[in-house]
Amino acid sequence: MTDVPKTCKAAVLVEYGKPLEIQEVEIPEIGPKAILVKVLLAGICGTDVHQQRGELTIKSPLPNIQGHETIGRIVKLGEGRVIDAAGEPLQVGDRIMWAHADCGECYWCQIERDPVLCAKRSGYGWAPPSALRGGFAEYEYVTPMTNVVKVPEELTEEEAVGVGCAFRTVVGGYERFGKIGLMEDFVIQGCGPVGLYSTIVARESGARKIIVVGAPANRLELAKKWGADYTINIDEYKDAEERRQMILELTHGRGPENVVEASGYPPAVAEGLEMIMKGGKYLILGQTSAASTPIVVSRFNEKGLTIVGSVSAHIVHFYRALQFIQTHRNKYPFAEIVSGKYKLEDINEALANMAAGKDIKGAIDNRDR
Repeated sequence: MTDVPKTCKAAVLVEYGKPLEIQEVEIPEIGPKAILVKVLLAGICGTDVHQQRGELTIKSPLPNIQGHETIGRIVKLGEGRVIDAAGEPLQVGDRIMWAHADCGECYWCQIERDPVLCAKRSGYGWAPPSALRGGFAEYEYVTPMTNVVKVPEELTEEEAVGVGCAFRTVVGGYERFGKIGLMEDFVIQGCGPVGLYSTIVARESGARKIIVVGAPANRLELAKKWGADYTINIDEYKDAEERRQMILELTHGRGPENVVEASGYPPAVAEGLEMIMKGGKYLILGQTSAASTPIVVSRFNEKGLTIVGSVSAHIVHFYRALQFIQTHRNKYPFAEIVSGKYKLEDINEALANMAAGKDIKGAIDNRDR
């Protein structure tokens, strides 16, 4: 049996807008059905940047440990935890990923059967240090109510880590989006991880043309590897109307049937409404801030649009995303999404590089600890 220390190091958010502090925190006791993992790789999300700055609509009490997209290796299994969500046996040494914990009791869990909207969700990356429910640490505690899935053995941590946030969000979003017609055009607004995974799912769903709008250039290059036919660099084409005209030229003058907002930039929504085809569908995935933005509301009516909003995901979307990567790993370079790996002690540098757009996805790498 693996020896479990009493304490571990964690990067703690003590004050919004201030650097995270490396602190020694206690490791909780592992009760029935709980799990303790050694953090292998913890992805850094754009949400982590906004959370650290205090820019999100939800502000968790401070201090807390950030990090909500983690791959961990089981070091201790609580009594009664024997299988994952797919029915696969669990044992010490397995690599797992996990969803936020749903209560299973509220209206949205019981009646709507939509646990993503659970009224009492217990999240990871937002909890106090005493809970040890954040990936920016050496170890992480997985609660008894949390659903987990094993990472397929053949996948590397770099291939799989994006499932922890961006890819499961995209899988959940496309599920809400509904049927996609064969040979329909897509515009993906944004080329961060959510935009990149949106691109690859559109490609494998039978899209005709996929146009990715965003910046910087390194992300757009990966978008091409992941299925984009055309890219529009907003650093080169700064005017929204110019971009719309470029898109119309590529879509028979009608605009795309489908637009996916994956930028997190509120004014992008107005731009999306202007470019989308009459009768089109608009999936909004990227918005997390409290900022407002002007839009022409009548576009919904005059174009007969379907607008779909989606947030986060459930364990089924983790599972399907991992299966997707396992199926297509020889076709797409999934590991290239991780463009920078950092020691836990370098967390503030990692966050700064994500904020500056230097990394496609940074990650805290504990594998040599």
